[in-house]
Amino acid sequence: MDHAVSRKKFLTTAGMAIAAVSLSGCDVFSTEPTGKGGDSRATGAPKGKEAPALAAQVKQGKLPPVEQRLPKSPLVVNPVERIGRYGGTWRTALVADADRPWMERTLTYEGLLRYNTEWNKITPNVAERYEVNDDASEYTFHLREGMRWSDGEPFTADDVLFWYEDVFMNTEVTSVKERMMCGGQEPMELEKVDDLTFVVRFPTTPNALFERLVASGNGNAIAIVATPRHYLREFHAKYNPNVDKLAGDAGFDDWVGLFSARSDWAINTAMPTLNAWIVTSPYTGNQRVVAKRNPYYWKVDPDGSQLPYIDEIVYTYLQNVQTCLLKALNGEFDMHSRHINTLENKPVIGQNREKGDYRFFDLNADPMNAAMLTLNLTHKDPVKREIFQNKNFRIGLSYALNRAEIIKVVYRGQGEPWQGSPRRETEFYDERLAKQYVEYDVAKANEYLDRAGYPRRDGDGLRLGPNGKPIFIQLDTTVEEGPEWIDVAQFIVRNWRAVGIDARADTVARTLVETRRDANTQDIAITLAFGGVNVIMDPREYLPVAGNEKGTWVAWYASYGKEGEEPPADVRRQMELYEELKATRQAERQRDLMKEILQITTDRFPAIGINLPAKGYGIARNNFRNVPKQMYSSQGWTYPEPAPSNPCQYFFDDA
Repeated sequence: MDHAVSRKKFLTTAGMAIAAVSLSGCDVFSTEPTGKGGDSRATGAPKGKEAPALAAQVKQGKLPPVEQRLPKSPLVVNPVERIGRYGGTWRTALVADADRPWMERTLTYEGLLRYNTEWNKITPNVAERYEVNDDASEYTFHLREGMRWSDGEPFTADDVLFWYEDVFMNTEVTSVKERMMCGGQEPMELEKVDDLTFVVRFPTTPNALFERLVASGNGNAIAIVATPRHYLREFHAKYNPNVDKLAGDAGFDDWVGLFSARSDWAINTAMPTLNAWIVTSPYTGNQRVVAKRNPYYWKVDPDGSQLPYIDEIVYTYLQNVQTCLLKALNGEFDMHSRHINTLENKPVIGQNREKGDYRFFDLNADPMNAAMLTLNLTHKDPVKREIFQNKNFRIGLSYALNRAEIIKVVYRGQGEPWQGSPRRETEFYDERLAKQYVEYDVAKANEYLDRAGYPRRDGDGLRLGPNGKPIFIQLDTTVEEGPEWIDVAQFIVRNWRAVGIDARADTVARTLVETRRDANTQDIAITLAFGGVNVIMDPREYLPVAGNEKGTWVAWYASYGKEGEEPPADVRRQMELYEELKATRQAERQRDLMKEILQITTDRFPAIGINLPAKGYGIARNNFRNVPKQMYSSQGWTYPEPAPSNPCQYFFDDA
């Protein structure tokens, strides 16, 4: 194949392409196609009301007619470019052993509600319509009549009730309730009205963010509409008295482990779903995964033709990012926007567009920092906890960083020095929060480190901590995230060594980073920081109320003080303000409360930022159509791109 790129040629071309960018201008990064397009692998058959393969199964008596497989009012998806055609295999990849999120972003996002492609409106999805009362204490959802699971069984309010009573409210299955599913300390209540209608109530405290939660990617995690009662009852103790024997025979310690495994669509190919494609080879973390068209998918195009257009998705398992990049350059991906889309890779990817027969699309980033240094303020080691909780110490570390050099060398001059702050385009931008302590000033760094109480040094010039030993910091980075963080870490180690702080970069698999985090032994992790645009729904970088990134304070908040460690007064105040925000439906009051939370973050300075991220990108083959030229991108689950762009309407154009 003359389009194939060898490892040796790639390493040579990558260096040449960086210089070529200044000569070729913006054309290298254009989202327009470079040519007509390559082999679509599509069927080439005229489009009818369903895929030809499904029509053949109907003719053979293996499937009911398409009008019986669709709900009475299917959701109509308007195409990005034009109405497509059936056929083809979407080729993409999973990198290393912890890349399930890319599967979830391309296969799922079928909650009751969803965001539009502009991320500024919530629209019905699984729910045909819904209503919210004035104080956001009651939400009424109306399901689609005739909607079916992927195995053909009816989807009704009974499935939702099963999730609520037997999963969410079952303490064996769900030990800690998601805070967004509660009003105050009371979990939501759910009442079935009829087969197509149910009501969610927050009887003690309204939950004004529930609508946004259900529309986010977390709407999948809630599992409101991902729990087929007819299938999962066999694996639940409430319905099957012999479930413990069933669990033991299957190799599980108890029925809860069995239920968890059987309800996982990625590893259990028999699990019915509402997704456009069904996984037919299980995800194990180290092998190729295939997902094929769901014959009962409930969305159609404007012609009334059942979606999805594409027959199947194939996720090739790859051991490292470099192999992923080589396959992208060879044109072996039809659409992909994960791992390879770094600033360092963009020149060589741009130079290879014609040979690879692909184009760029833009990702408008929600992240507000490309390399956030998240210090473990609740470290298991009491000495490190004392050091990291010292604000003057954190300020000293920040002043020691030469951000201009890091941005110039690592990020190719793209971005600007930035702390953990919302982006300028949002109403929550605050210049002080974004810009405090970002200048490179070794004298100030030493001043603040001395002020923190660590002026004494050993014979090697290293500062001594409260235990009389040299202060040592380990920076965790992940091999799956590409070369940028690895390079950033080397600059950080050198900068901090210059002011007497001994640091070491440790680049390991993401699973090990997560293990250290969960064990509360992690010093600092270099991460992508969230909440640059979607500040209210993803505030994890500003106060510890979500995820595991902020240690045991998150557990304290999530469990209403029953677990974890009680945070200091200023952090507790932030949590109180956020709870008030959740209970307030008035948009202006929500804004005021969030700004007060951010003011406390400014004063606390809990983490250290490096660089405001530049616009991201992905690639799509020139014959792979209906991919938007730009889409919002949130690495968190608030907006799990590319899912909101409706991958079900992507298609291969072999015209």
